[in-house]
Amino acid sequence: MELTFGRFVAALRNADVRASPAETLTAFEIVVRVGIDDKALLKDSLALALAKSRDEKARFEDTFERFFALAFRERAKPSFVRRVDRDAILGELQAGASPSLVETVANVLDDDRDSLAFRIHRAGGRAGIHGISSLREKPIFARQIGAFLGLDELDAYLANPGLAASEPESRELLRYLRHYFRTQIGDYVDAQYRLHLDASGKKAILEAALKSNLDQLPVAYHQEVRRVVEMLAAKLAKEHRRRRKRARRGVLDLKKTLRSNVAYNGTVFDLKWRQQKREPAALFVMCDVSNSVARVARFLLLFLYELTDILPHIRAFAFSSRLGEVTEVMREKPTEAAIEEVLFAWGKGNTDYARAFADFRELCGSAVNQHSTLIVLGDARSNYYDPRADIFEELTRRAKQTYWLNPEPRDQWREGDSEMRRYAPYCFRVETCNKLRDIERFADRLLSMAP
Repeated sequence: MELTFGRFVAALRNADVRASPAETLTAFEIVVRVGIDDKALLKDSLALALAKSRDEKARFEDTFERFFALAFRERAKPSFVRRVDRDAILGELQAGASPSLVETVANVLDDDRDSLAFRIHRAGGRAGIHGISSLREKPIFARQIGAFLGLDELDAYLANPGLAASEPESRELLRYLRHYFRTQIGDYVDAQYRLHLDASGKKAILEAALKSNLDQLPVAYHQEVRRVVEMLAAKLAKEHRRRRKRARRGVLDLKKTLRSNVAYNGTVFDLKWRQQKREPAALFVMCDVSNSVARVARFLLLFLYELTDILPHIRAFAFSSRLGEVTEVMREKPTEAAIEEVLFAWGKGNTDYARAFADFRELCGSAVNQHSTLIVLGDARSNYYDPRADIFEELTRRAKQTYWLNPEPRDQWREGDSEMRRYAPYCFRVETCNKLRDIERFADRLLSMAP
């Protein structure tokens, strides 16, 4: 029971039901008290201990039903039409097949689906399917389970006309049974994969999407990627708070410590630490939201605004042809709705970096000072307009440091209408930023410099 319950809790956590160790112990005591005879009572009792929110309760119910599908399985109704002699088929199989294969075929011919399901489950346990770790392992486990049930022998049996059943109807039924067994095993392996590794059924596809460029990410995966962004931002924020707490103490101030402890005859009781005073730093973010950069801009803005408690002085600007400030929109509306509004309002027209930089200088050029960080996200493609690198140089001189995040690979920065080579000399750092890990790496670097 302990092993099964532990695997159930692991499946819940995989489905984003956050069960703490204390809650897990409480739930196990519930199982001991209520027993496992009454499915509804067991499910409701465990839900009280393990699922907190409405979403978690829905995920708990789905995971419970799939995990305990075999334990609370309703007996299947007979569905096979007995067109052949059961004893004749089993008799011919017994002549050259293993007891495992004979039992597997007998389970279906007798309509004993529960026994077949249990044997598949037991074979999965012997194969170690609870340790499945990737999508590529699914066919491996399916073959191993099939071997435990004797399906390799069935393949060889049907491939040898001299050993196969002589009646055409018998051969046809055995071929059907082989397909049926493979289907049942495949369904079981898929269910175990979803329980223990990929509760949503999208993890493998999402992982592949996250490794690809964000500008190629299908719209259908935006919501899933948003959840990943939120988790990464929360992780970075937590780590930064820990680093900042350590850094706040500073280093020992020896002179102040000695003066403070004169009254104790030189015994050090009261330690004094050097404190570094930092001016509040402003972060100015200029995002090209034209079609070529919009998807990367979406996730950069989302990432930065998930860190507003750590980076509170963010001012955001969006542009394609003209530039406008979107700070209040991002603060007052839910993040996703705000981003959609920004993309719709400012993502029209031909990209013109010169006009965007001029608009930025007019709006808040005087607010950029030696405590400011300027971030530009864009491909630097200005449709052959005058790039006005002089305006950009003026802005970067006012700022403490300037970062340019370009979604295009470096080998394209000198092609066509790209002006990256004109802007790059005035930047503290120019980086390729077209994957989620690029945004995460940049945000981590940004946090390390935050006060």
